[in-house]
Amino acid sequence: MEWTNDNFYQCHALRINGYGCVAFALICSDAAFGDLPVSRKHSDFDAIRVGDTLRVNGNTHTVIVLEKKEDSVIIAEGNYNGAIHWDRELDRKSWRATGRSMWRPCIRRRSFRRK
Repeated sequence: MEWTNDNFYQCHALRINGYGCVAFALICSDAAFGDLPVSRKHSDFDAIRVGDTLRVNGNTHTVIVLEKKEDSVIIAEGNYNGAIHWDRELDRKSWRATGRSMWRPCIRRRSFRRK
């Protein structure tokens, strides 16, 4: 599916707007967590959880975590080569080069996996 910087989303829970990759991550996050606020920001790979939004590629791209592995995360992203992509793997080394995430608390997390 095509997804570019022309795509816009307004996240009322976080009181922010986003285009492109940010818009896609906010849509996914709102679908999973509704109006829960961000509980904290961190730069610790081991603290990353499913549903976290991550800033990557030198803090120029936003993705959302679908799965957490020991040394990598599986992500979904919008505006990656002008489209939505699912299941790209981002390793710990790449994360350390960039390093920031935010997440919302949730008692029961939903899966973002496409069926």
